[in-house]
Amino acid sequence: MMDINTHLLWLLIGTFAALCGGTVVRIVAIRNTDPDLAMKRMGSLKVWWTLALLMSFAAVFQRPGAAVLLAVASFLGLSEFLNLIGKQHIGIGALSVAFASVPLQYFLIAMGFDSESRLILPVASLLLLSTVRLAKGETQGFIRTTSGVYWGVMLLVYCLSHAALLFTFAADHEPAVGPSGWFLFVVIVTEMDDIAQALVGRAIGRRKITPTISPNKTWEGFAGGVITSVLLSLLLAPWLTSFPSISTIRGLLLSIGSGLLIVAAAFLGDINMSAVKRDAGVKDGSSILPGMGGIIDRVDSLTFTAPVFYYFLCWVL
Repeated sequence: MMDINTHLLWLLIGTFAALCGGTVVRIVAIRNTDPDLAMKRMGSLKVWWTLALLMSFAAVFQRPGAAVLLAVASFLGLSEFLNLIGKQHIGIGALSVAFASVPLQYFLIAMGFDSESRLILPVASLLLLSTVRLAKGETQGFIRTTSGVYWGVMLLVYCLSHAALLFTFAADHEPAVGPSGWFLFVVIVTEMDDIAQALVGRAIGRRKITPTISPNKTWEGFAGGVITSVLLSLLLAPWLTSFPSISTIRGLLLSIGSGLLIVAAAFLGDINMSAVKRDAGVKDGSSILPGMGGIIDRVDSLTFTAPVFYYFLCWVL
């Protein structure tokens, strides 16, 4: 029988208890709303339950579980991204290289080849993408197509995979909840920052930050995300990280710094994908997640926060 860390077990119980409470609140709140809006809100609620179950799977099965979960997200997200930039113009060779990058990267991570997972994909995918395009002898759209596919691979495979690489710190700096702590920390703070920015921005947002890229982003919403991220970091750090106690200056600075770093990276990741969608002329990456859009709409912030937090830990630990 699998031995589950007691702290992790209580964290999962608390998470699903909070989801139960949120479900009740949402059901009550949408009783008298427009039927279409109510259906959208219930759809997003079902997605949150699904995501919570998948994250619990990753936390319990640790590095292999996270690698499987992120591999699926990378594959689906990359497919959405390639559709946005025009999959029909890419060619079977470049598409094959792009999708082959997913099992390669996550196999290396799951099997513990950490150095290789940080080095092989950026070089190999660039060289192979160029090679298969050159083999066709086509120069029309060469730069745009090759760079677009490479960008998608780096963003939705390489950068996103750094969330699984966070398990590498557990060997010498294991959090109270076990090896899954660092992974859960960046995912929870990133997602709660997204939610806080959306809710606060919707409620009191007035001053737009990037009106031409993401008109719904406001300074008020961003401030709400900063406050939420910092408070969450202080609350979760004793359980999900091995930072010194927040009663010490170093522990306090590391916890607050992590929250600020994540919220800044999350914002850039979000508007980065918004720019991609605006260039493609769409609002959502797809409709695979009811009420939330596509996979890239859900992992856009994490594509920036995961590598930024990973290399921050490489520096401070």
